[in-house]
Amino acid sequence: MKMKTILMATLCSSMMLTNAQAADIEYFIGAGTGYQTDTIKGDVNKDTDGLPIQVRAGVLINEHHRVTGTFSYMDDKFSIGEQDYKHEQYSWLVSYDYMIPVANNTQLFMGVTAGGNDNKVAGKASADFTWGGQAGVTYQWNEHFSSDLGYRYLEQDYDKNGVSIDNSQQVYLTLDYTF
Repeated sequence: MKMKTILMATLCSSMMLTNAQAADIEYFIGAGTGYQTDTIKGDVNKDTDGLPIQVRAGVLINEHHRVTGTFSYMDDKFSIGEQDYKHEQYSWLVSYDYMIPVANNTQLFMGVTAGGNDNKVAGKASADFTWGGQAGVTYQWNEHFSSDLGYRYLEQDYDKNGVSIDNSQQVYLTLDYTF
Protein backbone atom coordinates (compact mmCIF):
# COMPACT_ATOMS: atom_id res chain seq x y z
CA MET A 1 0.00 0.00 0.00
CA LYS A 2 2.76 2.42 0.97
CA MET A 3 4.78 1.58 -2.16
CA LYS A 4 1.68 2.12 -4.32
CA THR A 5 1.14 5.59 -2.77
CA ILE A 6 4.78 6.56 -3.35
CA LEU A 7 4.61 5.30 -6.95
CA MET A 8 1.40 7.29 -7.63
CA ALA A 9 2.85 10.45 -6.08
CA THR A 10 6.01 10.10 -8.21
CA LEU A 11 3.96 9.50 -11.35
CA CYS A 12 1.73 12.55 -10.69
CA SER A 13 4.76 14.73 -9.96
CA SER A 14 6.44 13.61 -13.18
CA MET A 15 3.32 14.39 -15.21
CA MET A 16 3.03 17.88 -13.68
CA LEU A 17 6.72 18.55 -14.28
CA THR A 18 6.37 17.49 -17.93
CA ASN A 19 3.38 19.84 -18.36
CA ALA A 20 5.24 22.72 -16.72
CA GLN A 21 8.25 22.15 -18.97
CA ALA A 22 5.98 22.11 -22.04
CA ALA A 23 4.45 25.49 -21.15
CA ASP A 24 5.77 28.51 -23.04
CA ILE A 25 6.71 30.92 -20.23
CA GLU A 26 8.03 34.45 -20.75
CA TYR A 27 9.12 36.80 -17.95
CA PHE A 28 8.70 40.58 -18.03
CA ILE A 29 9.36 43.72 -16.01
CA GLY A 30 7.93 47.16 -16.55
CA ALA A 31 6.82 50.54 -15.30
CA GLY A 32 3.80 52.72 -15.82
CA THR A 33 1.75 55.72 -14.86
CA GLY A 34 -1.72 57.06 -15.47
CA TYR A 35 -4.61 58.73 -13.67
CA GLN A 36 -6.18 57.49 -10.41
CA THR A 37 -9.16 58.66 -8.40
CA ASP A 38 -10.17 57.43 -4.92
CA THR A 39 -13.62 57.94 -3.38
CA ILE A 40 -13.19 59.14 0.23
CA LYS A 41 -16.20 59.50 2.53
CA GLY A 42 -16.81 60.48 6.14
CA ASP A 43 -15.13 63.34 8.00
CA VAL A 44 -13.16 64.00 4.80
CA ASN A 45 -15.61 63.77 1.89
CA LYS A 46 -13.64 64.20 -1.33
CA ASP A 47 -12.59 62.28 -4.41
CA THR A 48 -8.79 62.45 -4.49
CA ASP A 49 -6.86 62.07 -7.71
CA GLY A 50 -3.28 61.85 -8.84
CA LEU A 51 -0.71 60.26 -11.11
CA PRO A 52 0.24 56.83 -9.76
CA ILE A 53 3.73 55.49 -10.41
CA GLN A 54 3.88 51.72 -10.98
CA VAL A 55 6.61 49.10 -11.22
CA ARG A 56 5.67 45.56 -12.11
CA ALA A 57 7.00 42.12 -12.96
CA GLY A 58 5.32 38.95 -14.10
CA VAL A 59 5.00 35.96 -16.37
CA LEU A 60 3.12 35.28 -19.58
CA ILE A 61 2.11 31.62 -19.85
CA ASN A 62 1.27 30.11 -23.25
CA GLU A 63 0.50 33.59 -24.66
CA HIS A 64 -2.99 33.62 -23.08
CA HIS A 65 -2.42 33.78 -19.31
CA ARG A 66 -0.58 36.55 -17.49
CA VAL A 67 0.25 36.86 -13.79
CA THR A 68 1.59 40.25 -12.68
CA GLY A 69 2.87 41.65 -9.39
CA THR A 70 2.57 45.45 -9.17
CA PHE A 71 3.78 48.06 -6.69
CA SER A 72 2.16 51.48 -7.04
CA TYR A 73 2.41 54.84 -5.25
CA MET A 74 0.02 57.80 -5.51
CA ASP A 75 -0.47 60.96 -3.46
CA ASP A 76 -2.82 63.96 -3.54
CA LYS A 77 -2.81 67.18 -1.54
CA PHE A 78 -6.10 69.05 -1.19
CA SER A 79 -7.97 71.54 0.97
CA ILE A 80 -11.48 71.50 2.38
CA GLY A 81 -12.33 74.93 3.71
CA GLU A 82 -9.18 76.13 5.39
CA GLN A 83 -7.99 72.64 6.35
CA ASP A 84 -5.16 71.09 4.27
CA TYR A 85 -5.06 67.32 3.73
CA LYS A 86 -2.82 64.77 2.07
CA HIS A 87 -3.78 61.32 0.82
CA GLU A 88 -0.96 58.80 0.23
CA GLN A 89 -1.50 55.30 -1.10
CA TYR A 90 0.97 52.42 -1.47
CA SER A 91 -0.41 49.37 -3.31
CA TRP A 92 0.93 45.82 -3.55
CA LEU A 93 -1.18 43.91 -6.07
CA VAL A 94 -1.23 40.50 -7.78
CA SER A 95 -3.24 40.25 -10.99
CA TYR A 96 -4.32 37.50 -13.37
CA ASP A 97 -5.28 38.41 -16.94
CA TYR A 98 -6.65 36.35 -19.79
CA MET A 99 -5.13 37.58 -23.06
CA ILE A 100 -7.20 37.52 -26.28
CA PRO A 101 -5.31 38.04 -29.57
CA VAL A 102 -7.20 40.39 -31.94
CA ALA A 103 -4.49 41.39 -34.44
CA ASN A 104 -0.86 40.59 -35.21
CA ASN A 105 0.60 42.80 -32.43
CA THR A 106 -2.51 43.50 -30.36
CA GLN A 107 -4.26 41.62 -27.56
CA LEU A 108 -7.22 42.46 -25.37
CA PHE A 109 -7.00 41.47 -21.71
CA MET A 110 -9.31 41.19 -18.74
CA GLY A 111 -8.71 39.84 -15.30
CA VAL A 112 -8.87 40.03 -11.53
CA THR A 113 -6.65 41.71 -8.94
CA ALA A 114 -6.17 41.30 -5.20
CA GLY A 115 -3.66 42.71 -2.76
CA GLY A 116 -3.09 45.31 -0.11
CA ASN A 117 -3.30 49.09 0.05
CA ASP A 118 -1.57 51.18 2.69
CA ASN A 119 -3.56 54.44 2.80
CA LYS A 120 -2.82 57.53 4.84
CA VAL A 121 -5.53 60.21 4.88
CA ALA A 122 -5.37 63.27 7.14
CA GLY A 123 -2.65 61.60 9.22
CA LYS A 124 -4.67 58.39 9.74
CA ALA A 125 -2.96 55.31 8.27
CA SER A 126 -4.25 51.80 7.69
CA ALA A 127 -3.18 48.80 5.60
CA ASP A 128 -6.16 46.95 4.17
CA PHE A 129 -7.19 44.30 1.65
CA THR A 130 -8.20 45.45 -1.83
CA TRP A 131 -9.70 43.54 -4.75
CA GLY A 132 -11.16 44.20 -8.17
CA GLY A 133 -10.58 43.78 -11.87
CA GLN A 134 -9.03 45.30 -14.95
CA ALA A 135 -9.41 45.30 -18.73
CA GLY A 136 -7.50 46.83 -21.58
CA VAL A 137 -5.35 46.37 -24.64
CA THR A 138 -1.71 45.26 -25.03
CA TYR A 139 0.37 46.35 -28.00
CA GLN A 140 3.61 44.47 -28.86
CA TRP A 141 6.10 47.08 -30.19
CA ASN A 142 8.78 44.51 -31.06
CA GLU A 143 10.20 41.23 -29.75
CA HIS A 144 11.02 42.67 -26.31
CA PHE A 145 8.83 45.75 -25.69
CA SER A 146 5.08 46.01 -25.17
CA SER A 147 2.62 48.45 -23.61
CA ASP A 148 -0.68 48.10 -21.77
CA LEU A 149 -3.43 50.69 -21.86
CA GLY A 150 -5.91 49.63 -19.21
CA TYR A 151 -8.64 50.47 -16.73
CA ARG A 152 -8.60 49.04 -13.17
CA TYR A 153 -11.33 49.20 -10.52
CA LEU A 154 -10.45 48.27 -6.91
CA GLU A 155 -12.74 47.99 -3.89
CA GLN A 156 -11.12 48.93 -0.57
CA ASP A 157 -11.71 48.26 3.14
CA TYR A 158 -10.12 51.46 4.54
CA ASP A 159 -12.17 52.77 7.48
CA LYS A 160 -10.19 54.74 10.07
CA ASN A 161 -11.41 57.33 12.60
CA GLY A 162 -14.45 58.46 10.61
CA VAL A 163 -12.80 58.34 7.17
CA SER A 164 -13.43 55.56 4.64
CA ILE A 165 -12.14 54.86 1.14
CA ASP A 166 -14.68 52.99 -0.96
CA ASN A 167 -12.77 52.42 -4.19
CA SER A 168 -9.90 53.35 -6.49
CA GLN A 169 -10.18 53.68 -10.25
CA GLN A 170 -7.18 53.86 -12.57
CA VAL A 171 -6.50 54.45 -16.23
CA TYR A 172 -2.90 53.42 -16.83
CA LEU A 173 -0.23 53.07 -19.51
CA THR A 174 2.78 50.77 -19.06
CA LEU A 175 5.97 49.92 -20.89
CA ASP A 176 7.19 46.35 -20.34
CA TYR A 177 10.38 44.51 -21.30
CA THR A 178 10.06 40.77 -22.00
CA PHE A 179 13.14 38.55 -21.50
